[in-house]
Amino acid sequence: MKTPQDLDKIYNKLPQEKTELKSVKVKLSVMDDIEEFLGQGFGLQEFAQDAIDEAQVQTTKARDIIRFDMGDAITQAEGLINDAEQQLKELGADSPQLDGFKKQLADLEGIQKDLLRESDNI
Repeated sequence: MKTPQDLDKIYNKLPQEKTELKSVKVKLSVMDDIEEFLGQGFGLQEFAQDAIDEAQVQTTKARDIIRFDMGDAITQAEGLINDAEQQLKELGADSPQLDGFKKQLADLEGIQKDLLRESDNI
């Protein structure tokens, strides 16, 4: 272990000149870290924007499916249910299966409304 006298000898051997730091650019590693993370943050902007753009494309696709494809399926099913109901009425018959189809149609219309509402919230 070094004694205080030894430390004094070592200290006395060091140059006694003062260095002016005003003219010397001191760059701390923390500054590098800040710069790196800021650059990373700005670089992520493009990735985020791409994801938002893709979400908008997918949301539009979902709305089209809900409104048009699902809407067409509902309209076709409704038309066929009405035709079958009319034919059964002319025959003086009823069909529990047709009643089940009517319930399913109502359920499907409810699902369509829920999906439209959900897609509008995106």
